[in-house]
Amino acid sequence: MLSDPQLKELLDKALAGNASGEELSSLAEALKQDDSFVLTDQLAARLNSATTTIALPSQERMTMMADAILCADKLPEQETGSKGRVIGWWKWTVAAAVLAAVAITTYFMWPSAKPAADPVATAEPIVAPGIQTGNNKARLILADSSSILLDSIGTGKVSRQGQVEIAKQKDGQLLYSTAGNAATPVTSGELLYNTIAIPRGGQYQLILADGTKVWLNAASSLRFPVAFAAGERRVQLDGEGYFEVAKEANRPFIVQTKTADVQVLGTHFNVFAYADEAWKTTLFEGSVAVKLLSSQAILKPGNQAIVKAGGNDITTVRDANTEEAIAWKEGYFHFNDADVVSIMNQLSRWYDVDIIYNGSVKSSLFTGKGRINRNIKLLGVVNALKEGGIKCKIDQNRLVVYP
Repeated sequence: MLSDPQLKELLDKALAGNASGEELSSLAEALKQDDSFVLTDQLAARLNSATTTIALPSQERMTMMADAILCADKLPEQETGSKGRVIGWWKWTVAAAVLAAVAITTYFMWPSAKPAADPVATAEPIVAPGIQTGNNKARLILADSSSILLDSIGTGKVSRQGQVEIAKQKDGQLLYSTAGNAATPVTSGELLYNTIAIPRGGQYQLILADGTKVWLNAASSLRFPVAFAAGERRVQLDGEGYFEVAKEANRPFIVQTKTADVQVLGTHFNVFAYADEAWKTTLFEGSVAVKLLSSQAILKPGNQAIVKAGGNDITTVRDANTEEAIAWKEGYFHFNDADVVSIMNQLSRWYDVDIIYNGSVKSSLFTGKGRINRNIKLLGVVNALKEGGIKCKIDQNRLVVYP
């Protein structure tokens, strides 16, 4: 394993465009063998601090290195017995980011890493025109049916609904704050409802009037009272949302979906409720009750309840992969052993692209391991998927999957 001084020296050379081919190969090989992720973690920290102080290589040098590293037919394979063809693509994407720096858009393996400003922003894009990564954008539909594009307005007051003021914060999230005594519920006859709708290629965060924090994923919507009434706090979700519910012992919080309701008093949980996909609720903290007409379950932290697409019974309550369930909120994709349809649905929503399946490929599984930052351009994801056994290509504003 490379020592810290060796890593620093190699990284400085790579970023400055002065590393030899042998040195680049040495760094990439070390990453490929880094099964414990020790070197990869060190590299992430080093790159995060280095990109603001080290001069980046020329556009020509970056492009050359990116092409060399990301060329799929040059990446070595690993045979892993019954697991079949598994490639350490996640480490190669790190190597590509180091060697290509901003030429492949951004350092994309860890969301906490802050990419440097792009000095070649005017360069020819390496992905199809029009395909952008998702970002914070949403439409707010007020009680009088008027609407506001949240991504097109500045910070400050957005609207006033009854006794509640709506404001866009500096961090982009939407805040509902109740004038006077916020703890006093309104009567049911006074309820005003707002809806926040997230398009494909978007995401958004808001804080409801009771202090509950909500993160909404792409192609999702949430209908909610501007101020909650006594008895219960009920919201309606389509798509995917993560909730950190403000604790109120006398007013349960209920997330209503077309498949099931999730009832809590105060807790952290994720609800995945897209049409035509298996419905899932994953609990991180506290306790929730999942209720359907024909069945219900009480979840403990770390549990996940699943209802098959189109089903009306809880088919599974299991220990969850909580990292996978919350990956979207933390800013990355988590594709471990995922099926191709699930992966493509995520990409379609986040990049706002249509998916075309050529041949019988819907039963394919992704055999790679790791995670990918959602800020990477679609081309980077496509390269990673190819290394995990899923063949696909970008065709204008479509992603084509083929045998």
